[in-house]
Amino acid sequence: MITKTYPVGTLPAYKYVVVLSEYQGKILLSRHKKRTTWETQGGKIEPGETPLMAAKRELYEESGAVDFEIEPLCDYWAGEVQTKEEGNGRVFLAKVKKLSAMPESEMAEVRTFDELPEKLTYPAITPTLFERKKQGIGKRLLYGTGNPAKLSLMRKNLEQLQIEIVGLSDIDVAVPQADEDGDSPLENARKKAKCYYEAFQIPVFSCDTGLYFENVPEDKQPGVHVRRVNGKNLSDAEMLAYYSGLAAEYGGLHAYYRNAICLIMDEEHIYESMDETFSSEPFLITSVPHPDGIRREGFPLDCLSVDLTTGKYYYDLDPAELGKVAAEDGSRRFFEKITGIFPHNML
Repeated sequence: MITKTYPVGTLPAYKYVVVLSEYQGKILLSRHKKRTTWETQGGKIEPGETPLMAAKRELYEESGAVDFEIEPLCDYWAGEVQTKEEGNGRVFLAKVKKLSAMPESEMAEVRTFDELPEKLTYPAITPTLFERKKQGIGKRLLYGTGNPAKLSLMRKNLEQLQIEIVGLSDIDVAVPQADEDGDSPLENARKKAKCYYEAFQIPVFSCDTGLYFENVPEDKQPGVHVRRVNGKNLSDAEMLAYYSGLAAEYGGLHAYYRNAICLIMDEEHIYESMDETFSSEPFLITSVPHPDGIRREGFPLDCLSVDLTTGKYYYDLDPAELGKVAAEDGSRRFFEKITGIFPHNML
């Protein structure tokens, strides 16, 4: 039997869950009625279950745990070369606070250990998973965006926190279409995060942005529909033509962005914000594009956007200046703030 571990969300089509549980500071293992060896709680994922649902069910059925904290640790693959049997699974960590009487199941008893015993039911799997546990939970998050420019910017913004960011294009499975029909950036961020979490069952965050103008009628406020005008989704070139024309009509547009973020670690740990730290500094959208004709894919309006303090186009600002006016450090502060409240330092 060969066992390999991977970051959470790496493998598709999970068949099994394994729970590495702890009770009163010790390893909690179960013994099957037909065996004299010890094993972790876990088993097959039943139809209609998510890995987390299966992990909670198996933990209770095989140990009697009724009060516990649980979180994903990693993915794993186990296979037998000779029989060619193999399967993918998700490994969870559980800190059990209370045990009840054992429910009727295939397990005969549970017992705590200071260290793994010699007699293990799966000696080729269990030690490998506990060795992975020593490494801790990886700082890996899915960013729910298909925009490569936004993904690159977020990776750079969070690199000091040593968080590994993967995008939708990094997942080798079909990506669902998330609804973005909310009335605010936060509603859309929440809708996207929930959509991707339900699809992939891994920690995910999504962001959304609304654009707002001063002294412009309500029916011409883009809000969360920056790319959608008169029922049509605009290309980058069409966006430039539309907003430069609107700026010419109003003698320049004094604007600001409102940004929002929603992070889902699991069904019980959801964090979101749209506070002022996510709002950009006021800026000017002009009718005259950047004279050098510079275009940055994914951020077409930057060639019309002018910083009110320096008078520079966004394209001419250095990264530090641009980050300040665009409130790009808001996401970093969000993750810095919530890092300490995740159970078992999930981030």
